[in-house]
Amino acid sequence: MKKPILPLMVALAGFGLFCPVAKCELPPNFPGLVVSNYMPEAVSPGCVFLAVASELPDVGNYILIVTNDGSIVWYRQAHNDEIYDFKVLPSGLLHYAPFVEPHSWTGGGDVVHEILDPNYNHKETITGGNGYVAEGHDFQLLPNGHVLQICYYMSEVDMSKIVQGGHPAALVSGAVIQELDAQRNVVFQWRTWDHYGFETNLTSTNAVINAFHVNTVMQDFDGHIIFATPLWVKKINRQTGDIIWHLDGDENEFTFAGGGAPGDLGGHAFTLLPNGHYLIYDNGGRGPSGAPSKVHEYILDQINKLATRVWSYTSSPAIKAWHRGNAQRLPNGNTLIGWGGASGAAIPACTEVTPSGQKVFEIYFTNSLVETYRAFKFAWPPEERIEHTEYELATGNSYSFGDTGVGIEVLDGGGGYNMLTVAREPYAPVDPVFTWKAPRVLPVRVKLTENAIPSMTATVSFDVQSFGFNQPSNLTVYYRPRAGQGIFAPQLTSYNPVTKKLLAQVTLSSIGGDFGEFIFGYPDLPDIAYPPLLNKPENYRGIQLSNVIAPPLAQTGVVNTVNQELPILLSWSPKGLARWYRLQVSTNAGFSHLIVDATWMTEARYILSNAIPNATYYYRVKTLTQNDDFTIGESDWSTGSFQTVPPTLQVTFPNGGEVLRRGLKYFIRWNDNIAESVVIELYKGGSLLKPIATNSSAGAYQWEIGFDIMPAHDYAIMVRSVTNAMLWDVSDANFTIIDVPVLDPHAVTRHSDGHVQLTLEVPGASQVTVLCSTNLLEWEEVGTVQLTNGSAVFTDVTATNLPLRFYRLRVP
Repeated sequence: MKKPILPLMVALAGFGLFCPVAKCELPPNFPGLVVSNYMPEAVSPGCVFLAVASELPDVGNYILIVTNDGSIVWYRQAHNDEIYDFKVLPSGLLHYAPFVEPHSWTGGGDVVHEILDPNYNHKETITGGNGYVAEGHDFQLLPNGHVLQICYYMSEVDMSKIVQGGHPAALVSGAVIQELDAQRNVVFQWRTWDHYGFETNLTSTNAVINAFHVNTVMQDFDGHIIFATPLWVKKINRQTGDIIWHLDGDENEFTFAGGGAPGDLGGHAFTLLPNGHYLIYDNGGRGPSGAPSKVHEYILDQINKLATRVWSYTSSPAIKAWHRGNAQRLPNGNTLIGWGGASGAAIPACTEVTPSGQKVFEIYFTNSLVETYRAFKFAWPPEERIEHTEYELATGNSYSFGDTGVGIEVLDGGGGYNMLTVAREPYAPVDPVFTWKAPRVLPVRVKLTENAIPSMTATVSFDVQSFGFNQPSNLTVYYRPRAGQGIFAPQLTSYNPVTKKLLAQVTLSSIGGDFGEFIFGYPDLPDIAYPPLLNKPENYRGIQLSNVIAPPLAQTGVVNTVNQELPILLSWSPKGLARWYRLQVSTNAGFSHLIVDATWMTEARYILSNAIPNATYYYRVKTLTQNDDFTIGESDWSTGSFQTVPPTLQVTFPNGGEVLRRGLKYFIRWNDNIAESVVIELYKGGSLLKPIATNSSAGAYQWEIGFDIMPAHDYAIMVRSVTNAMLWDVSDANFTIIDVPVLDPHAVTRHSDGHVQLTLEVPGASQVTVLCSTNLLEWEEVGTVQLTNGSAVFTDVTATNLPLRFYRLRVP
């Protein structure tokens, strides 16, 4: 049964709208939908969450919630280029990622992560830390309130040293994996190019190079981090930053079984299932001839490196959606597939299938150019709870709160006419804060409300089987006096293996009828204090709102120079987990003359202003961690140095003696340490001929020599600051611009003695080398000729008695 939902021509004002019926009045630019229920009795209950991720003139960028029968529950238009990842978070809050700036070199874009409460009110905006900007491909709000997110950054790389024809000022993309704590401080940061070398991983000659297209990040069952690109999956040790294993791709360490094969892992989603398996959305190949998109379920034996495929789904007819997409296992065992995009091909936005692979539900956009980055289905609104009330609680009595799985033995308090309600909700706590390190929290919370019980001391029990707890002896019960706010304190927790109950003795105090909230957590991985990874000191680029350019790792033993007139950025990344840092900056190597001594820093960077001119500075950073025994751990120091120098600018190419040809492209190159743009000018005979460009101070500009520039040998390049008239440089000596050397076949004469006379034309050149061959494979020089006004006559005296001879010219 198909149900179309088409927009009516009525514009609606407002930021969000509840629309309870399928044929409500929708804005004229609302995306049309067709909903198909093939087997209504088999469809998982809930609502589908979609977000328009297409830039189309007649379709707005909406986030929308749709029921199984096609009714629009709610929608909102975001006035951004695209929107990614609209979903319900483990805490019951909502998330979506509107673009700040789309990437010009690959899919995705820089975003802010917007968090809404269940009433669609704005709650929080989350972005990158340490000067990075969040990227839209994935976002995880963990049950303990921490955030896992992706950032992209650019590195400046001289690719001409790595690959022939490489751009000398290429921008190479990389990815940053960040974990933010509840205060949104970065406690873990992992940058791709800190662990891979440019020289061994890049071959492109582009000005902007797409590398490490990370689109998935998640926390594995053991607390470490898994992240993925369309080519591979990797796991990072959160304690050390080292890569634990590589799955698929060139570095694959796994053997495949169960019909699985390398290439299955290429996609846009990699998810840990409650049964410990992993669900993968595999985009397949690109273009009409590419492999179809699929969904796979795998068991990963991470010890023996064995990847076993246990389930797979391919649509019939095949769907080839080569970008975006996801797969989600639903509570009833069905799988929802968000197909992503197929560049305009008519494919479903999402499909729901049973474990046997039977298609039961689909949504199509009526305009095939409309895409949703991912599609999800959740119970909505978040009212899925188990609740039970007991009355007249008294000291010495025990009470069972029904299907909540909670029991209370009253040790003190109660009496009279009172009541206590226990509500168990399948969501993580909202805004959790902890007295020390955050544990790894389970996505379930228990709230208590009372009437006529000012306070109570009780032993609270939680049925392990009812809650589905694994390894209950490792769990700790946490409690805070007010639900939804305040600090969770760990309670003395015990596990009774006979009754299979988790026990905690708690003193409850009512605040306006609120008796508090319980959650459950496993210990997080222990912090290990490693010295941080220092980045190359550089002049501060200011606040970068998108397309962040970040410094590479510092090279050991190299003293870098910085412009003494500009602020200086000292930055680093933790190796593993880090809660704070200590930074010292000194004017001597012994650190006895400190100008900075900062402790309890939460940012992995420091901006130094008003540096002393022509001085050498020394700096060192150490990591501070939270030990499990409530002490502070300290790492050894990581130490670096830098020198302050005046503003500099130096032309390096063309710098004298070069011969360039009209109609070809060359990189004008220079070295500088300035922030402002530069003007590039062409001089001839010591006089300005024409401006070439105004360019950022990137150190290179690709110049195509036009045919309006006459061949000559007295050219020079000047590069100068746009703001400082005293800061400029010019080529050390003149260079030459020529035309293509010409050998006119009609100007080739063979004399009676067998010698060959050639008339040469090379406009702009002062000399030319003549080469000859008898087979076009092996060439030898036969002479160098001085030119007069770009021409000369050359006689090849070695050509005697040769029946066939080929010539070519080389300048210089």
